[in-house]
Amino acid sequence: MTKGRLITIKAKHRALSLTEGLHKTFTIGEEDDLKSIREYTYGDDIRKISWIITAKERKPHVVEREELRSQNVIVVLLLDQDMLFKNKLEKVAEIYALIGFSVLYQKDKLNTYILSDKVEYFMKHKNTPVIVEDTVDKIMSLKLRKSILDLSKLPQILLKHRRSHVILIGDFCYPVDLLHISKKHRLAIIKVRDREEENPAKYEKYQLKSFDGKRKIPFLRKDMITTYIKNLHSIDSELRLFMFNRRIPHTTIYTDEDPYIKLKIMFS
Repeated sequence: MTKGRLITIKAKHRALSLTEGLHKTFTIGEEDDLKSIREYTYGDDIRKISWIITAKERKPHVVEREELRSQNVIVVLLLDQDMLFKNKLEKVAEIYALIGFSVLYQKDKLNTYILSDKVEYFMKHKNTPVIVEDTVDKIMSLKLRKSILDLSKLPQILLKHRRSHVILIGDFCYPVDLLHISKKHRLAIIKVRDREEENPAKYEKYQLKSFDGKRKIPFLRKDMITTYIKNLHSIDSELRLFMFNRRIPHTTIYTDEDPYIKLKIMFS
């Protein structure tokens, strides 16, 4: 049995309990907005009567809400050669499977993109869990050794879609401009990191090379590591401020963590 299949089997059993949390988070706004409050008239559904308002006004009142519609969810996986560090790619696949099955279980529409130096993959919604299984297999079989993420394609693929719930999954060790996308779509951001990426002190005096073997990094000195950590903190702080101002749900999941726990908190 492949590693991708093991991930999807495990995720299927856990995804049902994520569904309620996703439903709460993704139905804030026009899909369940209050439509009107008015006096009860003959023929109205008595289940719509608000007894609190009725008691205050001393006349029966009904509350009408927009009917909940099936929602469009777009998951975008931002992947390049940096995802080959330790088990980051496997963790991304696990996170995607949990979210993907949860979206399908609540009868919403799931569309998936994999973006690297190009659009590697697009899976349009189908009402079957096979689309999640196939996408996980695709993630685990990607050839990323020579790829460097091209974020310029991100607005191109998202702005052509109608207003949707967009979940971005990547390591976000780079500056990213999401302002235009956030004006059209509702965003959620999941950072996938290995703890050594945030503090590579153990690699001091080592010479590293890129995954494609073509780029050698000079021997790491303490001042280089300090500068790297400072720059990463700056990138993280800028993104955190943006997410706070735009009220964007977000979390960071490390490779040594169970993603289920943080996803459950994030979407509840």
